[in-house]
Amino acid sequence: MPVPYYAGQVSLTQVAAFIDNAVRNYGLAGAFGGFISNNPYNLWTTNFVQSLTLNPYLTATSLIMLITNGAVPANIAQFFLYTLAQNYYYNKWIYTITANAPSSITFSANAKLSTNVLIAQNITIASGVTVTCGTRTCLFVAQSFNNYGTVVAYGGTGGVPTGGAGVGGTGGGGIVVVAVTAALGTFNLSGSPGGNASGYTATANGGAGGVGVFYIVTGVTVPLGGTGGQGNAGYVGIPGYNGGGGGTANNYNGGTGGIATVYSFSSPNAMVTYILQGLSDWWLINVVGKTPSSTTPLALIHGSGGGAGGVFNGDAAGGGAGGGGGEAVVYGYNILSGTINAAGGNGGNGVGVSGYNYGGGGGGGGGLAFIFYGAAVGTITANMTGGVGGVGSTSLGNGLAGANGTAYIAKVTVNG
Repeated sequence: MPVPYYAGQVSLTQVAAFIDNAVRNYGLAGAFGGFISNNPYNLWTTNFVQSLTLNPYLTATSLIMLITNGAVPANIAQFFLYTLAQNYYYNKWIYTITANAPSSITFSANAKLSTNVLIAQNITIASGVTVTCGTRTCLFVAQSFNNYGTVVAYGGTGGVPTGGAGVGGTGGGGIVVVAVTAALGTFNLSGSPGGNASGYTATANGGAGGVGVFYIVTGVTVPLGGTGGQGNAGYVGIPGYNGGGGGTANNYNGGTGGIATVYSFSSPNAMVTYILQGLSDWWLINVVGKTPSSTTPLALIHGSGGGAGGVFNGDAAGGGAGGGGGEAVVYGYNILSGTINAAGGNGGNGVGVSGYNYGGGGGGGGGLAFIFYGAAVGTITANMTGGVGGVGSTSLGNGLAGANGTAYIAKVTVNG
């Protein structure tokens, strides 16, 4: 087939239509897969195959038949999917990935997911239903995502206290949605509040909050959690990105707020493309059974945990810090509406004997939401506020509030 094309006798569209028909209707996916993999006479070059992949006359149905055919090795299968993502053919990527997926997955009762990734042609969450992510990040891929209920995810663990000091709050989790049409419903990704101190029967610094992971676009920063309140002068709970610092008791520091690994992208399209590459490799390995020689990691994003309070035996204990808000990343060609709650958790209060110093936990930093649309976006309501600090023995002992997060809404280039 490439010979007449190179000779100028047929157009690329005609070649693509011919191959599409042969693959879909005559079962020749293996034959063409062999040509692409072996490149006989140097006719099936990378540029030629790339142009075919992007041509609208080579349908998603044919692509999925080629990708899953045994004659096509893992690296070539990955090349098809990466080509779509890197050239911003996001919708064709979705139709390809979902071509052999279940036609519909519906949640009509509360459920807890047992997998990171859920792929179907249509995903529906009924009104009043809560779907809880069983891991720190849920990734939904569908032609149509219809959430009329609530999706909840939890992130980094809170710091562990001793002797009655306050426990650190859990960070908010992460949700990724990739869909042609998306009704987001409600996402609850707020950090949990830090615990109030209840006693002082040990002597120890507070445990650190668990780490988070965030994807950001250049110009957006991960919010800092609030500093834990002072015990004695100079002893505080150091905040992290984005977990708050735990409250201090006398000379025993509150736990450090959870820090975060941050992946920064130069543009909204760059972030979407990277996420699709990670999903491509996950799908190839876990669904198709093909493992490419190199892969892109799955986008496992979530907020950081808050630090626990410090404690001094017989005298004072600090409050736990609030967990940081989590993160939502959505690509939808058309996004109808949605509510995203990713606030930082409030800090807990300290406790102590009169005359001894203790601090309240710092508030968790707010979370992040990146909403990327191709054609249209409806009303998005977002709560990304930082949590307030807990109460200490003095004004210097009060925990500080976490910084507010960011809701970032942008149109991305979509070529098909």
